[in-house]
Amino acid sequence: MTDVETRAKPGTSYKGYSAPLVLLGGLVGFPLVLMLFFNHWDAPTDADYVQMAFISVACATVAIVTVLGLLVDRILRKATVSTIAILAVIALVVTVTQLQNLGYASDLLLQRLSLSN
Repeated sequence: MTDVETRAKPGTSYKGYSAPLVLLGGLVGFPLVLMLFFNHWDAPTDADYVQMAFISVACATVAIVTVLGLLVDRILRKATVSTIAILAVIALVVTVTQLQNLGYASDLLLQRLSLSN
């Protein structure tokens, strides 16, 4: 009898979670649930505007952490070069876009609170 060690192929899913599923959950699913849960169906007050700005920041943070975490995971698990390159491009695009959204959220909050022109 021999001992056979079974290992997952490098770059494959981790505990049943594939990269597209993680990206979909982190970039669309969780922020959508967060936005719907904290949505205001009546006329918003100043406190509601602040809460919406914080939710926007939370969604942007989750998106950035998701793509960077997935990229680091694939690098550490020695995925193929093409997979790492694609995830690096996705991470770059998402990070830049979400950082811009953080700026827009702060500007919109100041406008809604009538603190800037």
